[in-house]
Amino acid sequence: MNFNIIISLLALYILTTSCEKIIDVDLNEANPAPVFEAVLENDSTCVVTASLTSSYYDNSTSPAITNATMTLTDQLGNSETLSHEGDGVYRGNSMIGTIGNTYTLDINIDGELYSASSTMPATTAIDSCSVQDRGSLFGGGASGPPQYFVYVNYTDPGNLTNFYAIQTTYYDSVEVEYTTDYRIADDELSNGISTRSFTTFNSFKQGDTLRIELASIDQATHLYFKTLEDALAGGGFASAAPANPTTNFSEGALGYFGAWSKDEIEFIIP
Repeated sequence: MNFNIIISLLALYILTTSCEKIIDVDLNEANPAPVFEAVLENDSTCVVTASLTSSYYDNSTSPAITNATMTLTDQLGNSETLSHEGDGVYRGNSMIGTIGNTYTLDINIDGELYSASSTMPATTAIDSCSVQDRGSLFGGGASGPPQYFVYVNYTDPGNLTNFYAIQTTYYDSVEVEYTTDYRIADDELSNGISTRSFTTFNSFKQGDTLRIELASIDQATHLYFKTLEDALAGGGFASAAPANPTTNFSEGALGYFGAWSKDEIEFIIP
């Protein structure tokens, strides 16, 4: 899964009745920060995408980090060095994600060290998917074929606090390409009970096919995606500038390292 890192910028002007004070704002011209998107799934190897934040005035793709040394270890002392595949993508070769293990990713870039840890939760199985007519939800019908919202149904384990990321991939007929939406959830109001979670605000027609993944994530990964979601949503006019998503990496790096387990289903709108 590849998610964009939102970099907050602040512009501040102070006016008085007698003078105007000009404030110099650092627009990241000289000090790019490393950005890591690191994922370890159950029954798979670790994959990391590494790049640098680009200048405020630079609209090009963020430059890839190609000279990093990345080491993955677990609490049992197993370790491996990830291989660089090109364009800032690094991949593990032998360590397979295992539920219950705690993993630490150490990254060395020209002597600068960055580290993050994540514990892989147990999988919550998808029970089924269901639909709701868009017209009935909003209290009225619409012309043309019916449109449906899709939900994923699962039973939340009641013996611990659970956090989820729901990823939905489908063909977007407007953009004429496959696209992926994600939502996050927790069990604050649904601990230990059957749960129906919304998948995406996009609606679908009969025969459309979706691939839905229910990932069980740890609290730090949930916090990252929650703050990313808040930054993307914004707060409207006159709201505070959004902050960078909360990372679990040390030493000023951005991004996240998440070890998660997932269940998935292919669902065709009936």
